[in-house]
Amino acid sequence: MDGVANVEIEVEPAADVDDVEARSRPNWFTAITYWAVHVACLGAFWTGVHGRDLALLAGTYFIRVFGVMGGYHRYFSHRSFKTSRAMQFFLAFLGCLGAHRGALWWASHHRNHHRYSDTQRDIFSPLHRSFYYAHTGWALDAQNAGTDLERVPDLAKFPELLWLDRWNHVPWVASSVLIAYFFGWSGFVWGVCVSTVLNWHAVHCIGTFSHQFGGYRRYATTDNSRNKWFFAMILLGEWHNNHHFYPTSARLGFLRWELDPTYWVLCVFRWLGLIWDVRLVPEHLVHLSDATAQAGVGRLASWSLGLRRAIASRVEQAAGDEAGDPQPPGAVDRVKHAVDARLDEFEASALDLSVRDPEQLGRVYRALREGVRDEVRAGGLSGALTPHLERGLAEILSEREAACPFAHFLQRA
Repeated sequence: MDGVANVEIEVEPAADVDDVEARSRPNWFTAITYWAVHVACLGAFWTGVHGRDLALLAGTYFIRVFGVMGGYHRYFSHRSFKTSRAMQFFLAFLGCLGAHRGALWWASHHRNHHRYSDTQRDIFSPLHRSFYYAHTGWALDAQNAGTDLERVPDLAKFPELLWLDRWNHVPWVASSVLIAYFFGWSGFVWGVCVSTVLNWHAVHCIGTFSHQFGGYRRYATTDNSRNKWFFAMILLGEWHNNHHFYPTSARLGFLRWELDPTYWVLCVFRWLGLIWDVRLVPEHLVHLSDATAQAGVGRLASWSLGLRRAIASRVEQAAGDEAGDPQPPGAVDRVKHAVDARLDEFEASALDLSVRDPEQLGRVYRALREGVRDEVRAGGLSGALTPHLERGLAEILSEREAACPFAHFLQRA
């Protein structure tokens, strides 16, 4: 296969994993609802299987999966295209039909997954959690029930999205009532219960099975993401290693034979004028088959992940050092997530430039340093924490610069 890179990753020692799973406690309302829908699927033994039911199952499954993959994933989590405010609300509404909570909740967790994929900070990782917790348990854990709006400031400014995030169950319940009314008990079993359960597990499987064994790894990402035909097809084009290599691309099937139905629907939306500025992976990165270029990209990604983890630790440490100086509610988290967003921008630019024009890496690293400084200063921290944290992060950025595999380009800035 073109440019396949069977690259192994270094897994952090299990002893260092935090105790998020050990502290887990069920969100009883969510857990009871979740398992009740599973039990309701047994109604299929009484209703039987009819052509109309299977057609309804296929249609509702497609809509639910597209709502999550095209809406929650490619738009809300990664902003891979632009759209109007009305269309944005429609995509959020469509995602709610999949019963994966609200768009802001989903995007806030998914963005964190990408920033710390397959590390101790990744609650989805099957490398650090039990299979059950990585697959389903995290979604039923009361610790994860809230929406961290600091991770999605670009979305939290829209009151209609905040409303829908809070009342995310309304579209699913309303659509379920309508299906039951028009299609009867049989339609409810197949078009609501079976459809929803298949959608739940298909989406959750991409985090568990596509981060373990099998498949193929075209790109040297820092996580264990893998492209797998079966999961790509049931999720309408989720080629997972491709996605982790270039998360902001609206097209995840990079090669012609990697089918991507979600992207096909987005192309129709673009043709209709409903979306625009669709972001795609650059061609010079699609066919990154040169071993030297692959190795360089892999080392850069590993270095960037180490930089991100060091910065996150320093922010948490600085907050602990200044524990006697009370901070405004949420200020430290706000700074941490703002700095994470700056690192997201740097990683996206650095990946492209490392292959296309490494001479420009110094410019984007200088922008990162200035951006981190500005976020700390604008974070609303009180007392001595602002200068303390600013100095600490500046030291990390200076120290890590020398360790970068492209250090000679960074130092030209």
